[in-house]
Amino acid sequence: MASDYDKSIESNQDPIIVRYLDREMEIIFNLCRNICQSNKNCSIIDMGAGTGRAIFALDKMLEKDSVEFVGVEVSKPMIRHANEKKENHGRNPNNIKFLQLDLTDPNLSDHFDSERTNIVMCLYNTLGVIPSEKRQSFVDNMRKIAGTEGLVIITAFNGDDFGFVAPRLYRPMMPMIRKIDDDSFDEENRVFHNSLGFRSQWFTKTQLKSILHSKNVRPIPIEVKVEGKIQTFGNVFPSKEV
Repeated sequence: MASDYDKSIESNQDPIIVRYLDREMEIIFNLCRNICQSNKNCSIIDMGAGTGRAIFALDKMLEKDSVEFVGVEVSKPMIRHANEKKENHGRNPNNIKFLQLDLTDPNLSDHFDSERTNIVMCLYNTLGVIPSEKRQSFVDNMRKIAGTEGLVIITAFNGDDFGFVAPRLYRPMMPMIRKIDDDSFDEENRVFHNSLGFRSQWFTKTQLKSILHSKNVRPIPIEVKVEGKIQTFGNVFPSKEV
């Protein structure tokens, strides 16, 4: 699963996936840079880090050894693969670590330093694979770890345009999802699912703002050019204006 994850996302050469990831990381980088420039003790914590895609990219983009990076992931194979990639990262690996933890554990914040300025992020619609009954506790954990001085960032696929966006994102990700059934695209409920057990919920902007408790903060669109037209394929939701 870890290698298939990389094939479907980080190493995927499909133009839509490449453009989506490039724009997502550009937005995340700008948000993190604004916070970390004014704070000496800054941590960037990726919840559901997978094999470390975002952490390694941000470390190279920020080029700031004072920033601590923490990847949190429940999957042991993902953690193992992330640590293997860290050995070939090309920068000082001492400021990067990966933790295997339950993202919805009510005591999750105990693992992080509240004296640091924590940027807590969840990217690439990872929120959509969190079980619905644990989703709010997951986001509440993010907010608790970030505290009042930090920042929560959630990126999510564009649930307001599920019918257009979903097929264009999932069809190139076959190594990870493995199968698309005739009923996989549930437009009414904004869910992608298949008979192998893969399921991902999509959200409208209104739903995400409510989950994040940031109704007055404007999401930043992840725009991708498709057939000559700019389309919003996802959004970045910060918990406050930066």
